Amino acid sequence: MSIAKFAAEKGKKVLVLEQESRAGEGVSSRNSGVIHAGMYYPKESLKTKFCLEGNRMLYEYAEFKNISHKKTGKFIVASHKNELANLEKIFLQGKSNGVSLKKCSLEEIKKKEPELDIAGALFSPETGIIDVPELITSLEGDIQHNDGVVSFNTNFLSAKRNGNAFSIKCSDGNKFEIETSILINSAGLGSENVSSNISALKKEFTHKIYFAKGHYFKYSGINPFDSLIYPLPSESSQGLHVGFDISRQLRFGPDISWVDEIDYVFDESLKEKFVCSIHNYWPGMEPERLHPDYCGIRPKIQKPSEKMQDFSIQFPKDHKIEGFINLQGIESPGITSSLAIGKYVSSMI
Repeated sequence: MSIAKFAAEKGKKVLVLEQESRAGEGVSSRNSGVIHAGMYYPKESLKTKFCLEGNRMLYEYAEFKNISHKKTGKFIVASHKNELANLEKIFLQGKSNGVSLKKCSLEEIKKKEPELDIAGALFSPETGIIDVPELITSLEGDIQHNDGVVSFNTNFLSAKRNGNAFSIKCSDGNKFEIETSILINSAGLGSENVSSNISALKKEFTHKIYFAKGHYFKYSGINPFDSLIYPLPSESSQGLHVGFDISRQLRFGPDISWVDEIDYVFDESLKEKFVCSIHNYWPGMEPERLHPDYCGIRPKIQKPSEKMQDFSIQFPKDHKIEGFINLQGIESPGITSSLAIGKYVSSMI
C-alpha cells in the first residue's frame, strides 16, 4: 500500500491486486502496532536504514493525517543479572545505529514503572504505538486520491514477460488478464507464491517463506504501565513483551512457533508459558486475568536454526528482468519501515 501510495503520487497509473476483501488482512493487521526505533539490527542492514527513516516518517504522517498514535517509549529489560551483558550489547548496537537509548538505574526504573522487578533496563524514547487499521485506511485514501485502484478479492495467478510489458493473469471469480510495464511483488505471506509464478524469474531469486506464528494474550486488569516493556530478544523474536493499543488495552506477545501453513487457530495451552515469562519481569501479574486474544504469522526468509535475515528487495540489476521489483521477508520492523520502503521502491521505478 505504501509503495502504491508513493508511485501514485508520482503520477504513475497504479493498480494494487489484493486477494482479501480488505487491505492489510495478512501480516499488517495481526501484529503489535509498535513503531520501532531500530536498535536491534546490524548498522548497514536495510532493516536499520528503513526502520530509522520510517520511524520519523511514520510519526510525521500520523500527525499530518490524524492517525491515532502515541510515542510511549519502551523499556528493554534484563530480568536477571546474567542478562546485563546482553543488554549492554543492545545499547552499543543501538548507539552504533544512531538510536537514542538511555541506561536506567534501578531507582529510575522503579520511579517510572513501579510494577517491574528486574536487574536493569534501557529506555528507548522514540518507540511508540500506532493504530494500524487507521494507517492502512489512510494509505488507501492516498492511492485513490491520486487515481490509483485497489482491486479487492483479486488473486494474482501468474505473469510472463510480453515484449516491454508483463502479461498478468488474475482471477476475481472470473479469470482475466492485464498488462503493465512495472510489476512489484510485495505480497507478504504470499510473496513466495507470487515470485514462483513469474515465468521469467530464475528460481534462485525466490526465497522460501518460513511461517513464524505468534500468539497474543490480552489482560483484563488495569494496565499499570506507561511504557512498552520488552524482554531481551532472540534471533527470531523480540520476546513476550508488554504492549497496548491506543485505548491502553494491555496485551502480551508474540511468542514464536514455526508452522508449515497459514492458520490463525489459537493454542490456549501456551498460557502457562506466557505466565512464566511475564512473571520474570512483572511478578504481580495475575494469571487468571490473562485471556487468548489473536495470532499473527511473520513471513521469514530464514529457517528456524538460522540467524536473522535482512529485508530482501531485488531490482532489475539483481535478477535481470526489466520492470520487476521483488520484495520478500518484510516482517518486523515492517510497519515502522513501510513509508520508507514505499518511498525508496517508488523512487527506483
